[in-house]
Amino acid sequence: MFVLDNFFKGMSDVFSTFGAGVFVPVILFVIAIGMGVKGKKAFNSALLCAVGLTGFNLVISSYGNIITPVVNSMVKNSHVNLPALDTGWQSTSVIAYSTSVGLIFIGIAIVIQLVLFFSKWTDIFMASDLWNNYSFMVWGSMLYALTKNMWLALTCMVVQLLYILLFSEVVAKRWSNHYQYPNCCMTAPHHMEAVPFALFMNWFLGKLGFNKIKLNAASIQRRFGLLGEPMFIGLVIGALIGVLGNLSALNQLASWGVITSSAVSTAAVMAVFPKVGGIFASAFTSLTDAYKSKAAKSGQGRVWYLSVNDAAGYGEPNTLVTGILLMPIMLLLAFVLPGNTILPMLDLVALPYMVEVFVCVSHGNIAKSLLSGAIWFSLGLIVASQLAPTFTQVAIAAGFELPQAGVYIMSFGIMCHPLIAGLFYAFLSRNPVIIGGVIILYFVLYYLFRKNKDRVVDWLENYGAIPEVSQT
Repeated sequence: MFVLDNFFKGMSDVFSTFGAGVFVPVILFVIAIGMGVKGKKAFNSALLCAVGLTGFNLVISSYGNIITPVVNSMVKNSHVNLPALDTGWQSTSVIAYSTSVGLIFIGIAIVIQLVLFFSKWTDIFMASDLWNNYSFMVWGSMLYALTKNMWLALTCMVVQLLYILLFSEVVAKRWSNHYQYPNCCMTAPHHMEAVPFALFMNWFLGKLGFNKIKLNAASIQRRFGLLGEPMFIGLVIGALIGVLGNLSALNQLASWGVITSSAVSTAAVMAVFPKVGGIFASAFTSLTDAYKSKAAKSGQGRVWYLSVNDAAGYGEPNTLVTGILLMPIMLLLAFVLPGNTILPMLDLVALPYMVEVFVCVSHGNIAKSLLSGAIWFSLGLIVASQLAPTFTQVAIAAGFELPQAGVYIMSFGIMCHPLIAGLFYAFLSRNPVIIGGVIILYFVLYYLFRKNKDRVVDWLENYGAIPEVSQT
């Protein structure tokens, strides 16, 4: 046991030290070599991947440093007392990698993800985005804190992993086509858990006539010209957030400095992020060519998808517009939702990550994505509010220092997600019938999807699509 503890602790140190910006490119290099890509091209692909991921993080970090104080001002001006503070996904990931349950699971996750891929149980190679396994580890750590049952916590995380892999495979082609990363997909658990709801809302809102609402970045730009450019949209939204954050001090010059900085920074993110995305996308060209070559030689080929970091989709115009519009919306909803105790703060800037599933499923329909995201994340706030004390307990045990006495901490971006929280509650019940039902439901859904995979994928590719308007 001592040897295993040291091994998992070493793995945690490697992930924490190097992060996704180094670890993912290394995995990409190994995969490229394994597919027959020459060393120089494989290294170039890995380097482009590293540059792209680092660029994503630099842009998001810089934007977060500017917009977060504005959001804090909005909170201060509202005089609303919500005791569970959103300390961001970054602190949550550190806490997850600091628990004994998390350390044990990361080793198990690697084995399971590789076995499921190579046995062709799934066509998703999830091991290339191992970093985001911390999202499972958070739930497992809380379950262990409440039950002291290691096996129950590990089983819960494994079941969550199986569901997320299934959901990822359902929308893999749609995500790949929308974000224009050939044979790539996203497997971040805290985003992919929304897939069933996103599918339902895409269909339901379509029946209500939302397919006729041509509200996406391309249609806005085509209709309004310069005023519809992503940069200009960012300028307006950023200015609006800045004004809301300084509503009580608009007569002060300093406030207008903050407002203009918020506006220009948001415009800059809208303009710069797609260019960084282009660099990241070019990292997969060699891999795609190698895949096509192997498929051509054999006369057939297995269609599989490489999991990439969720940052890859952050800068797509429809995604950015939807996410940034949701920032003030979710903050205002948090103030009025009955039963909510969570104050979204640091993870508000992560909303463009959080809406990727809704945006790609709806073919970039901003109206659908806004409504779907607002409903889903509101439900998530209510569901996760009850868990703030438990997560705070886990965080303190992992060495996290609370910002002030008498408050709880929580991650809006990682934990305010109803479905994955529902799986957690199923295992927390310790009722064998409920747990067994959840496991059986997975196999039923897996069988139905495998049997109807082509029909499901084709429906996703066509329902609500706007062929005449470019999605980028």
